[in-house]
Amino acid sequence: MTPCLSRAGSLAAAASLVVALGGEAYGQNTIGGDTFAPGQADFVQHGSQVGRGPGFQFADPFYAANGISGPDLRNQAAGAPGPTRFGAFYRGPGTVFTAQDVAPDARFTNTRITLHNMGTNAAGEMLFYPDPLAFFFESGFLDQPTKDLTNRSFVFLFPRTVPPQPPRVFGDGTGSCPVQGDPGFVFHQDFLDPAPCNRRQDNIFDTGNGYLTRNPLQLWRMMFVTWDGPDVGTPQCQAKMAELAVHNGTDREGTPRITRVREVLDLSGPDVIAGQGADQVVVPNVIPGAHGLPNPDPRNDIPGVEPAPGGQVCITVRTRRQVDSAGNVASPQNRMDGPPFVV
Repeated sequence: MTPCLSRAGSLAAAASLVVALGGEAYGQNTIGGDTFAPGQADFVQHGSQVGRGPGFQFADPFYAANGISGPDLRNQAAGAPGPTRFGAFYRGPGTVFTAQDVAPDARFTNTRITLHNMGTNAAGEMLFYPDPLAFFFESGFLDQPTKDLTNRSFVFLFPRTVPPQPPRVFGDGTGSCPVQGDPGFVFHQDFLDPAPCNRRQDNIFDTGNGYLTRNPLQLWRMMFVTWDGPDVGTPQCQAKMAELAVHNGTDREGTPRITRVREVLDLSGPDVIAGQGADQVVVPNVIPGAHGLPNPDPRNDIPGVEPAPGGQVCITVRTRRQVDSAGNVASPQNRMDGPPFVV
C-alpha cells in the first residue's frame, strides 16, 4: 500500500474500523450510504484522541453479535494443512505485530494491533485502519444475511502485472519488497494475491454500504482490478485513462491510479471473473450499476441524469472463488484461490 505499503494483505483478526486522517477525513462517501460529520466516523481507540492510537482485535461476542464466528476464523487457520502461498489466515496474539494493552470497550480484546495501513474510502478520501485482518472462508459466517452483506461490500485491490522495479518500497513491517535485479528474484504474476508487495496502488473500500453502521465489523469481499478489460484499447478507454492520470496521478506501474468507487464503476462492466487460470468462471451482475464508459451515472443516484447501459469496459475485476466449476466450496482444505473474504 503506497506510500508505506504496509501489511494491508496480512493475516490478522484486527478491528478494521477506519481511523480518519487527523480527524478531518469523512467515514462516508459521496455516492450513497451513510454519512458522518467530521470526527464522528473516526474510531476513538486508546485514550481520548480521535483517530489516534492502536487498534485492537474484535472480541468473540462482538463477532458473534454481527454474524461471524471468531472460533471458526481461528480454526480455519489451525486446520489449514501444509504450506500455502496464502500463509496463515488469522493472526493471533504472539506475533511481532501484536501486544497486550487495555481495550477501549467490550467490542475488543486486549490484543493490540501496532501497525496501520492506508487506503481510500468510496469518495477517494484517505483512511487508515489497523493492520488487517482475518482472511476467511464462508464457514465463518453464522447466518445468510451476514454472508450477503459481505458479498456486496467490496474492497478493491490492485495487483501488479509487471515485475516491480526499483526504488524499493516498505513491505510488511519486516523489510522491503523485492525488486527486479535482486539475486534470485522471480516474479510470479498473481491476480488474486493481496500481499502488500503485489500491489501497485492503495486499496479502495466501498464505504457506501452501511459503513460503521450496518457493517460494524467491516466485512469485505476482495475484488482485484487490472487494466486489461476487453475495450481498454478503444479511444474511449484511452481518453479516460489519460483523464485519470492527470487527475489522480499514476501507480507504480505507470498506469492511472483509481481512487474512488465511482471510477471503478465507470470503467468496469457488471460481470466479475471468479478465479484464475483454467478453472476461472464469469459471475454475472456482481457489481450492480457498473456498465462501463460512457455511462454517466452507474449507480443511478445523480438527480436528472439517467444511467446509460452498455459502453466500454476498460478494466477487469476478479475475485476469489467461493465455489469452483465442479461445485467444490472453497475452504482451508480446498483452497482453490484462497479465502474470498476479509474482516
